[in-house]
Amino acid sequence: MDISENKRLWVYAFIGMLTTIVVLSFARLSYGVILPFMKEGLQITYKQAGYLGTITSFGYLSTLIFAGILAGKWGSRKTILLGISLVTAGLIGLTFTPAYWVTILFMLLLGIGTSFTFTPLISLLVGWFPVKKGLVIGLATSGTGIGMLFSGMLVPYLGTAYSEIGWRLAWGIFAAISIIVLALTFLIIKNPPAVRPSQTKLESTSPIEIYKNRNVVIVGLIYGIIGVTYLVQMIFIMSYMLESGLSTKLAGQLIALNGILSIFSGPIWGFISDKAGRRLSLIFTMSLTVISMILPVFSPTVMGFSLHILLLSSTFTGLFTLIQAASMDHVKPADMPLAFSYVTFYFAVGQLIGPTIAGWLIEDGGGFRSAFLFSSIILGLGLLLTLKVKNPDNQAQSLQPELKKSLS
Repeated sequence: MDISENKRLWVYAFIGMLTTIVVLSFARLSYGVILPFMKEGLQITYKQAGYLGTITSFGYLSTLIFAGILAGKWGSRKTILLGISLVTAGLIGLTFTPAYWVTILFMLLLGIGTSFTFTPLISLLVGWFPVKKGLVIGLATSGTGIGMLFSGMLVPYLGTAYSEIGWRLAWGIFAAISIIVLALTFLIIKNPPAVRPSQTKLESTSPIEIYKNRNVVIVGLIYGIIGVTYLVQMIFIMSYMLESGLSTKLAGQLIALNGILSIFSGPIWGFISDKAGRRLSLIFTMSLTVISMILPVFSPTVMGFSLHILLLSSTFTGLFTLIQAASMDHVKPADMPLAFSYVTFYFAVGQLIGPTIAGWLIEDGGGFRSAFLFSSIILGLGLLLTLKVKNPDNQAQSLQPELKKSLS
C-alpha cells in the first residue's frame, strides 16, 4: 500500500470510527446506560424498556434488505448520509419526547438509521481496503468502545447532577455530535472506485448461492446469537449492577472501563485474525465471552461485575470484527457486500428477539440472573458453531491489483 493509500486508510477508518460512535454506541448501546434514568423520567417498566429495545431492532431488521438495495442504486456514501440523518432525527426526538408511546417512534428511527448506515459503511471500507479488511473493520468498530466510554462517564454524571432532565441532556449531546459526524461524512467520504470484473473470480455470484453457502450460513448463525446476547447485556447490565447494590458512580466507572478496553479490542483482534486465522481467533474470543457472561449469574458482586466487564470488553468488540470479516472470507470480492448484508440479517433477528425475551425473564422469570443465564446458554451454542468455521482462502488478495488499476 503506497503512502496515499495508507493515509486514506487512516482517514476513512477515523470517519468510520466516528460514525460507529453515533450509530452503534449512541443510537443503540447507550440506551442501556440511560435506561435507569429514562425509566424514571418516563415512568416505564422493564418490560416496556425491553419493548423499546425491540422496536429499535425491528426498525433495523425491517429495513436492512431495502438499505442494501438502496446502497446498490445510490452508492454507499449517499445511503450512509441518509442513515446518519435518520439517527440524528431520532436522537433529537428522544431529547424532547413527552411520553412512552411517542418514544417508540424515535427508537424506531434509530434502528432504521443504523440499518442505512452501518452495513453500507463496512461495505465501503472493505471496498477501499479489501486486503486489510480485518484491520480497517476493527479500527472502525473501535468507535463502539469510545462511545461507551463517553456514555459511561457522561450519563451517570448528568443523571445525578440533573435528576429530572439529565437523560434528556445526554440524548441532546449525542444529537449534537451526530450532526458533526454527518457533516464530516458529507465532506470527506467517497465511494470506492468501481472494480472491473476482468477475471471470472471477480464476477458476482447468484444471491441464492450466497444464501446457501455453508460457511456464510454458519457465520450468520453465530452473528445471530451475538445479536441476541449483546443487546441484552448492553441494555440491562447497568440496571443489574444498580439493583445488586453497586453505586451509580461505580457502575458508571465500570461502563467506562468497558468502553476503554473495547477501543482496542476490535483493531487488535482484527489484526490477529488477519495473521493467525479467523477460526482460531473466533474460538478463543467466543470462549472468553461465554465465561464473562456467566460470571454475574453466580457472582452479582463488585468482583463478579468487574471481571465480567474486564473479560467482555476485551473480547466482544473483537468478536464483532471477526464475524464481520469472516462473513466475507468465503465469497468472491464482488460478493462481499451481499454476504455481509446477509449475515447482518441474522444479527438483526437476534437483536429483535433478545431484549423482549430478557425483559420478560427479568419481570416474570427470575430477575436479571435469569436473563444473563439465558444469554450464557445461547453463547455456549455459538461457541460450538465457531468450531465449524473455516479459515479463508485469501480471495481478497486477488482484488488488490484491480483496485490499484482503478485508482490510477
